[in-house]
Amino acid sequence: MQLPPLNRISYNASSPELGRNFDNWLDSEPGQALLAAERAMLGEWLRSQAGQRAVALYSGSGRDMLAESPLPWQTSISTEGFGGTRVRARLELLPLAKASVDLLLLHHVMDFSHDPHQVLREATRSIAPGGKVAIIGFHPISLMGLARWFFWRKRPGWSGRFYRPTRLTDWLQVLGFEVDGMASGFYTMPLSDRGRERLGLLEWLGSLLWPRHGNAYLLVARKRAGIAKLLPSRQHKVPRNTVVPVPVARWGQQNKES
Repeated sequence: MQLPPLNRISYNASSPELGRNFDNWLDSEPGQALLAAERAMLGEWLRSQAGQRAVALYSGSGRDMLAESPLPWQTSISTEGFGGTRVRARLELLPLAKASVDLLLLHHVMDFSHDPHQVLREATRSIAPGGKVAIIGFHPISLMGLARWFFWRKRPGWSGRFYRPTRLTDWLQVLGFEVDGMASGFYTMPLSDRGRERLGLLEWLGSLLWPRHGNAYLLVARKRAGIAKLLPSRQHKVPRNTVVPVPVARWGQQNKES
């Protein structure tokens, strides 16, 4: 199964240092503000989900993004060198059985993975038919998406790949998923608390004028269930009544004689 090609970028998004820098940046004031916006986006959707097993994948340390999930069994996975999760493994080779997860969350995994195609294949492989995948990522058509071309060297949180939700939708459809919807948030610039207060108008304008182009988005897709095809019965069919053809001319002659 061949996925569409990756977009070419002018910087090395596969460097492990980018993931570490991003993880450290999430502990800063702008990083915490971003996480708060993402939790608000994710929490409302999580509370309405049903199932048994939920898994969260992180490109860095675990951030407890499944706190609002009502699913009884939950676990979290991150790569080696990061804490805050129950399991540490390569995200390209997940220690999950096929079709064993009802809900799987990828928190900025696509943005900072060196092999996002393989990560997405592994994630979708582990999801049961009818289960859902939720992807949180940075939107390239946003204030952060535009500003990163000028400040990405100084802002480690902006230096990963930014994939359009439409591109991820194409990949998910190839892998047998149907997109349920998308949410967006965090319309201001990722600055300190004081800096965001000064630009407080941006949050209001963004939610009003470009509601689907926030700095972060949540994309949700459902795995298509297999359709059972009924096979023809091998039992002996009841023979139909046999119709004996009678020539029209002969039939008319018999009527005259009678």
